[in-house]
Amino acid sequence: MGSIRILVVDDEVLIRKGFAHALQEDGFSVESAGSGDEALRLFGDGAFDLVITDLRMPGTDGLGVLHGVKAVRPETEVVILTGYGTIQNAVAAIKDGAYNYITKPLNRHELLRIVHEVAEKIELRGRVQQLQSQLESRYGLHNLVGRAPAMQRVYDLIEKVRHSECTVIITGESGTGKELVARAIHFGGPRAERPFVAVNCGALPESIAERELFGHERGAFTGAVRTQPGYFESADRGTIFLDELPELSLGTQVRLLRVLQQREVLRVGSTQPIPVDVRVLAATNREPEDCVRRGVLREDLYYRLNVVTIHVPPLRERLDDIPLLVEHFLEKCAQRFHQPRKTITLAGLDVLRAHAWPGNVRELENVIERTVTLSPSTLIDAADLPRYAAAPPTPPSDAGLPLRRAKRRLQESFERDSILHALRVTGGNVTRAAESLGIARSALQRLMRRHGIDGRTFREG
Repeated sequence: MGSIRILVVDDEVLIRKGFAHALQEDGFSVESAGSGDEALRLFGDGAFDLVITDLRMPGTDGLGVLHGVKAVRPETEVVILTGYGTIQNAVAAIKDGAYNYITKPLNRHELLRIVHEVAEKIELRGRVQQLQSQLESRYGLHNLVGRAPAMQRVYDLIEKVRHSECTVIITGESGTGKELVARAIHFGGPRAERPFVAVNCGALPESIAERELFGHERGAFTGAVRTQPGYFESADRGTIFLDELPELSLGTQVRLLRVLQQREVLRVGSTQPIPVDVRVLAATNREPEDCVRRGVLREDLYYRLNVVTIHVPPLRERLDDIPLLVEHFLEKCAQRFHQPRKTITLAGLDVLRAHAWPGNVRELENVIERTVTLSPSTLIDAADLPRYAAAPPTPPSDAGLPLRRAKRRLQESFERDSILHALRVTGGNVTRAAESLGIARSALQRLMRRHGIDGRTFREG
């Protein structure tokens, strides 16, 4: 705490020297000024973290020092020195932004208590700023890698919406980086210092979804032994990211729509609404309009959320970005594992370009991480990569089909063949198969049901 810089301002030499000496003995860096004008000159020459100033001085008084300091550097704390007869003025100074006041005559213990209190506040603020910088570095726009035109459109839209308050729907297949887009919007906008709460709607059982999202009161149901705020309250003044939104039941969607319209939540078991100030970002790996047609996404909720849509393209539609992504993941692995950075051969890149990537960027990242871990060499070659990556599924014959249907059938074939291979390699272990594909276990289970795949077949074989 002794690292903070303090400026003591008082026109009485003994008081000024007494305060400075007490603080220096406690390890603080201290300078002093005999007038308000001198204090402002010194303050202009160097940044101080704390200014302790007498209230009554000839010329520029303590209030003048307070206003001058806050105009130049608002984060600097100011403590007012005052006699008993001017405490009312000191209280008025606190309303103008002063941190606290100390009454004369000097009380050494009171002085050090307040200064240490300020030092702790400044240290905590520094830690928060450092954490914020780390979060921005980890989740900022630069973490989205790619030069493909489709990715440039993603960047352009993020840049346009990040400073606004509009709701955004982010679409794209599993593993394309929808949450990265959401985090880039949040951490690049005015709510960056507030909470970012990510909710996987597909992992919320219908029986508990409402109380997880909106909270519950004590006694609202069996086992509710205490009041519990929900995700929306946790995200107050920040952002909530609702991933896989159509997985919520229609009843929960009705309550969600009310939250968006009224900007307040009603905890389960309560009749008292609680105001919330939350920016909502939502995502789905399916076409939202198709979800509305099939009745799994309420039309009114969709139109309430769909102010701006950002579509994140699948990796197979931007294969030219694979070298950039590989370099990015190799660098991440080197930093994470504290080891020399590995490189990949052109033959290795050719293998990666030939794969269909049903798990998209997440699958590619997992492949690179696994290869870095298992390969003894600093040079990754084609032979070091998983075999399935080198053998893309043979596309079915779709001659004569409309382009959109042919594309969908080809995608389904890629998905099915990759899932079958992953299950075969892992002996039907769904968790390990999902990890190898770079997708969530729940996402793999949904895909298995869609393709009529039974994991028990592989365990029995």
